[in-house]
Amino acid sequence: MNQENFHAPQAGQVVLAPGGYWAFIPAPLPPKIDYDPGLVVRLSRADAALSELSGLGRYMINPHLLIASYIRKEAVLSSRIEGTRAGIVDLLLMTSTHLIIIRMMILKKYRITLRHWNME
Repeated sequence: MNQENFHAPQAGQVVLAPGGYWAFIPAPLPPKIDYDPGLVVRLSRADAALSELSGLGRYMINPHLLIASYIRKEAVLSSRIEGTRAGIVDLLLMTSTHLIIIRMMILKKYRITLRHWNME
């Protein structure tokens, strides 16, 4: 850990631990937020945009299609925090492979049913 990479003392501090290694000690939560007029305006605009998006989502047949790509991207970014080195392409390949396997299982069951009724 390089203590020079930590520039925001309000987030916490880097200290030398008894074992001789550097450790990050986070600041107590919740942090103090100064609600200046500019921040209040930006929060109000963000709230209005979310409300508009929520309203438009009610008219969509399947709103999950809209957010699916963001969920995938967030999954990839979260996995990187945990040390996994899978990218969005890996996730899409896994998803498509999973769908192919499901389709193959459905076809197999269909063929078994047809054989049972001597229709194949």
